[in-house]
Amino acid sequence: MTHAIHSWSRNDATRERLAGAVWGHLIGDAMGVPYEFRDPEQIGSVCFGETGTHGQPPGTWSDDGALMLALLDSLLRDRRPSEPAFDTIDQARRFLAWLDGGEYTPDGDGLFDIGRTTSEALARLHVGAPAELAGGTDEGDSGNGSLMRILPLALVERDISAAELVDHAHRSSAITHGNELAQATCALYVLSARCLLGGAGPAEALRLARLQLRTTYERGRESHARLAALGKLEAWTARSGSGYVVDSFWSGWDAFAAAASFQQTVENAIKYGHDTDTTACVAGGLAGIWYGRSGIPEGWLRSIRGADTVGRLVARLLGTVD
Repeated sequence: MTHAIHSWSRNDATRERLAGAVWGHLIGDAMGVPYEFRDPEQIGSVCFGETGTHGQPPGTWSDDGALMLALLDSLLRDRRPSEPAFDTIDQARRFLAWLDGGEYTPDGDGLFDIGRTTSEALARLHVGAPAELAGGTDEGDSGNGSLMRILPLALVERDISAAELVDHAHRSSAITHGNELAQATCALYVLSARCLLGGAGPAEALRLARLQLRTTYERGRESHARLAALGKLEAWTARSGSGYVVDSFWSGWDAFAAAASFQQTVENAIKYGHDTDTTACVAGGLAGIWYGRSGIPEGWLRSIRGADTVGRLVARLLGTVD
């Protein structure tokens, strides 16, 4: 599948990868939902159609997918020529629309899962906190609630500088997670995803992303604190599928990098146990880029709920390819 993508025209390959990223993220999330909070030894075989932990119908994405779609919708929204696509106020408004009105869910029924740090940040938004100051900044606020939704930055902002993409990752993360470690992890993820989107292989994409992020931090303000966060991120060795943002990134990355297909990627991610929906959506987004939409099992694509909502957003995303 990878070689087939590389033989296509550049625009066709980009469209295939962009569509794969969105669908792959959502399918990873939906596949992981029934297994959430299980220990690895409780997982067994991974299959589409489980109901499990949350009692949701098969093919239902969680807060991970809903907030990812909210960010994607914000970046693709109709706007005046002078209005920037990246707008954290608009992003925050859409996150609240999910919380209060069930927007971006596959059935309009609203949320069935939300993390503590995200919940507290959205409560601050409700009482008037500025979007980029709503997220917690304590060490305990380093969960994966911003990592799980950050992928659209890599998909839409394909042509901005690495430094600008890093800045946007930081600021979008800060709506719910202002912790520097969460921000650095989001930045590394979107840089890696964008390198994959450009055709770099997994190892090269990660190498380039790490170099771009380190260079950005070395040249920026508050470089000492940023570099310390990056050092902690790069030194992490555990892979347990936990909700800790650093572990979540590396678990998702390794699930992808060690796999030979999209299906194997998702299975690898879920078999870590614990925060299975987030690990699988992080990995699924990467695998969707690398293997493309056509690399995702067709039965999984047909079984995802809310496909019309997703399809409309994907069509708008593909319309950004020249």
